[in-house]
Amino acid sequence: SSHTWLCDRELLQLIGDCNETKTFQKHWFYGMPVVASGAEKKLTPALWKPSNISAEHGHEPTGNALINCRRGSVITNAFIRDFWNGFESIENRLTDDTGVRMILKLKDWPTTDDFLDTMPHRFKDLMAALPLPEYTSRDGTFNITSYLPNYFVRPDLGPKMYIAYGWVTEKDWDQGTTNLHLDISDACNLMVYVGIIKEGDADAAQIERARKGKPGALWHIFKASDTDKIRQLILKIKHEKGMVVPEGHDPIHDQEIYLDKQLRRRLKTEYGVEGYPIVQCEGDSVFIPAGAPHQVFNLHSCIKVAEDFVSPEHVDKCFKLTNEFRALSSTHSNHEDKLQLKNIIYHTVKELISSISWHDASQAKV
Repeated sequence: SSHTWLCDRELLQLIGDCNETKTFQKHWFYGMPVVASGAEKKLTPALWKPSNISAEHGHEPTGNALINCRRGSVITNAFIRDFWNGFESIENRLTDDTGVRMILKLKDWPTTDDFLDTMPHRFKDLMAALPLPEYTSRDGTFNITSYLPNYFVRPDLGPKMYIAYGWVTEKDWDQGTTNLHLDISDACNLMVYVGIIKEGDADAAQIERARKGKPGALWHIFKASDTDKIRQLILKIKHEKGMVVPEGHDPIHDQEIYLDKQLRRRLKTEYGVEGYPIVQCEGDSVFIPAGAPHQVFNLHSCIKVAEDFVSPEHVDKCFKLTNEFRALSSTHSNHEDKLQLKNIIYHTVKELISSISWHDASQAKV
């Protein structure tokens, strides 16, 4: 079979190089995440090796892209090579002001330039490997941003790299690599490389087992319809700690909390909400619907690349979030309407009407 089921047969997993667009659409229509496996067979491994990326870009400053996951703080005055030096070696990792080795994340990299211009060879390799190009390519039929005319500034939908150290050798598993949040657009997140730490307590057999299976990250993705209940839990937790959410902010959009095992248990017990736990291995693409709260915990150091898109199935979620983000403080990182959704919808409908009119005219001539 070219597909199977995960999470008690609720979650669709597409397998290999298959044409399963209709199967995907049936699942995607209901706002469910999807996993597609097998992209590692299409990728060029050498392009995604940390040593090669570091050799090409190690001299560049990290700017505001380097994050200390423990504190959520930005690390400045560092270079890209400083991050890569500790990617698969604990002893080579940077330390904080207390001497503790940091769990670092290189977020939204490259931060400003288009991936196509910065890494054209990797962009070509990535786009050839991404599943369901009808949705994930820039000119995909079901990626309605493709209908925006060229005289508009294209929304920055990626691809972007999300590269971070793993927590598997650490004790504080109550923290995450990416805190709970939701995005205004749909996304496809592909795991292109998983690095296994050689140090630690695991014996050679365990390390080899991890290398073969290459599990990279643990995701928890929740239904968009459960967002308000999740928001209520976070507000309750903040109230218990004597904290308040400032005006113009939001407990989810602020991206300040990771729902660890204890909090996920409370979410299920008090609100009846459960997410979909997804183990993402090398070559797996995780499709995240717009508006679906999600968080990520890196088991091992890994390189993920995300391409955002806007599908017709979730335009209503995008529109709702656009209005939510507009209500945030003007200084909030999500306040600006970067998607230009109204323009996208207008030109998509215009294109559809034009196509239907052309088809009707053609049929009349026959």
